[in-house]
Amino acid sequence: MEDYGRRVVVDLPFDRALIDVINALRQEGIHVLSRFDVRAYLKRTLHHDFRRYTLLQAATPQLTLDALHEDLAAGAILPITIAVYELADGETAIVVSEPFAPLLADRGWREAAPRLARRADDESELLARALSRVQRDAPKYAAPPAASRT
Repeated sequence: MEDYGRRVVVDLPFDRALIDVINALRQEGIHVLSRFDVRAYLKRTLHHDFRRYTLLQAATPQLTLDALHEDLAAGAILPITIAVYELADGETAIVVSEPFAPLLADRGWREAAPRLARRADDESELLARALSRVQRDAPKYAAPPAASRT
């Protein structure tokens, strides 16, 4: 499997995980800009029944402003993409791209735009905290263990 970004798996049903992801992002100051239901799209266009799968596009206002002041074309790589999808065993996977993912490892870009690189690193930390929050809070919503019979 390719490494598309930070990936976590939580023992939560899809709907609960999606709500938790959106709330965790909001608590870190990351705004969800759009929500794309991949399953509905595939059903509508190809008449194909697919697992529950949602893509979120998100950003922070300050990184957006800083990036566009630096380079108007940066808007093409600005939004963070979050994939939330159900797994066969009832768990939910969450995969989050890094802000400016195509440029993060480019030393030349980091040297040419150090302020923007620091801002992208800060946003990466916000994302890490949001994912940690979702993982940490997941057991709160897990079904209680069945009572044992004696």
